[in-house]
Amino acid sequence: PAQNPDGRLGEKYRIAFQAAADEFEREIVRNPQNAAAHAGAAEMYATLWCFGYSPRNDTVPKARRLAERAVALDEASAAARTALGVVGLCDWDWKGAESEFSRAIELDPQNAKAHHWNALFLAAMGRHEQAFTETNLACKADPDSLGFQTGKGAVLYFGRDFNAMRTHMTAISRRDPAFPWAYDWLGMAYVQLENFPKAIEVYQKAVQLSDNTAEVLAGLGHAYGQSGERTAAQAILERLERHARSEHVPPVQRAYVCIGLGRIDRAFELLEEGFEERAWELVFLREEPWFDPIRNDERFSRIVQRMKLPEAAEK
Repeated sequence: PAQNPDGRLGEKYRIAFQAAADEFEREIVRNPQNAAAHAGAAEMYATLWCFGYSPRNDTVPKARRLAERAVALDEASAAARTALGVVGLCDWDWKGAESEFSRAIELDPQNAKAHHWNALFLAAMGRHEQAFTETNLACKADPDSLGFQTGKGAVLYFGRDFNAMRTHMTAISRRDPAFPWAYDWLGMAYVQLENFPKAIEVYQKAVQLSDNTAEVLAGLGHAYGQSGERTAAQAILERLERHARSEHVPPVQRAYVCIGLGRIDRAFELLEEGFEERAWELVFLREEPWFDPIRNDERFSRIVQRMKLPEAAEK
């Protein structure tokens, strides 16, 4: 579809996720005892937050209420337990998230979503071998899901196996050339491999396909900054900041562009904003390669300490 550069960022996908949440909500009205519908709605609201399409106050409280209700309706539902684990991640409740994902897998060892979300949790905690095992189980349980395959790319990214990630995400992009998130994560691989022309090329495709989703625009801006194309990076940062005055644009995504530009003080201002709103992106703070340029800054260390992340079992 034609893109509207002045429209709300990622509007097509925001509408799609909201429509999915609305359909689950309608099913709940039809059958208030449907635990699966509660869990599905909870995950959709959490997804709206994780992708940065809607503010935290519009999504996470709803997701929490729905997930808790799902578990109350069916304590043995792996879907309900997984949804509550996702909410735990959104709330930075590390122990709660781990407990719910473990319980979901215990209840249904073939539940692909439980393995997928558990893999992301383990990657964020620095437990990369376990994360890789879990993401493989998710992909085995549902081999047709491009979302779970992209999750595997994320696990490879946080585990810093960038060559394997490039190969994997290239294959996913070929399976569905219209799938924006394949190009998004492929761009991240190329940035880490310092192939900036290729990173910018695939990011531009991801921006178009994702309807200008903020996290993808930020990735392109970061790639421009890393490559030395400061004017292009600054233009994207200004665009994100302009949109942030009228809609939710995750502050951590803007911080990534600032890091690419070397605007470190502004990056930390935005990271503090992200900390105050318990930003989704900061779940991966300790493992995110894009934070490497500021990792030794005392301000970064203080944020890590305040998040009270568990010690990683593997390093």
